[in-house]
Amino acid sequence: MRRIPVLAGIAALAMPSLAPAQVLPPTLELTYTTYAAGFTTLRLIVDFSLTPKGYRVSLAYRTVGAVGFFLPGHDDASAEGSWSGNAAHPEEFESDGMWRGQPYDVVMDYPDGAPEVERLYPAQTRTREAVPAALREGTIDTASAMALLLHRMVEGGSCDLSERVFDGRRLMVLAAQPAGTEALGPTVRSFFHGPAIRCDITGRLLAGFLRTDDAAERQRVRHGAVWFAHPIPGLPLLPVRIAFDNRWFGAATMYLTDVTAGPREPPVAPAALALAPPATDPPPAPAGH
Repeated sequence: MRRIPVLAGIAALAMPSLAPAQVLPPTLELTYTTYAAGFTTLRLIVDFSLTPKGYRVSLAYRTVGAVGFFLPGHDDASAEGSWSGNAAHPEEFESDGMWRGQPYDVVMDYPDGAPEVERLYPAQTRTREAVPAALREGTIDTASAMALLLHRMVEGGSCDLSERVFDGRRLMVLAAQPAGTEALGPTVRSFFHGPAIRCDITGRLLAGFLRTDDAAERQRVRHGAVWFAHPIPGLPLLPVRIAFDNRWFGAATMYLTDVTAGPREPPVAPAALALAPPATDPPPAPAGH
């Protein structure tokens, strides 16, 4: 794979437009670093391939910094599937990791279009309420939901999305909607600054609650936002910043720090979209909403 130099000067001198007509390289690897309360907390590497027929995506999370020392944890998830218009049809999903010293493992197949849990460790009954099979119909997994959001941005430049998502333990509804165009100011946390399309995200758990969750937690709606832009001239619209509310860390913001592309040369991007960058970063999504 060929590494694309992630220099802030490149992005500043040749800022691409936000037009959606871009071509994806065969594979892309995106690296993000997460900050909460001023501390580095998580690192995420997303490796994906989107084609006209389908997708493959993998996500690797690791706690880092002081959080990684006191709360070591990691998770590796992957999914493959196909497209049917603007819909994603997962074929397989796998996630394994360790959090707070507890190993986790989920494997799901979709033999008839509905998720079938092949492996689940630890058993759901230990910590969470079971998700009835009837509620799993018509759901996609978390990695496929991310692939679908990327697919819609690449194909049409829109993040309109409403999906029921099942990760083997929890059933949730995720929704995304456009929230206009913003200018992201320079920051030492990312090489990218410039115009970006903002998409607001909401999520609410429907089933698979922790047995210790109270009534307020079961009704809680979590809020976040994703900013899409061309991080490097010639690349398609990709997430350059993500704000979200985390159960452990509270309000957090994830910054794109590196991009690695496959061997095919991406097309040259058109001219810049004129937007004056703000002096500060956009605020993270509020916690507790």
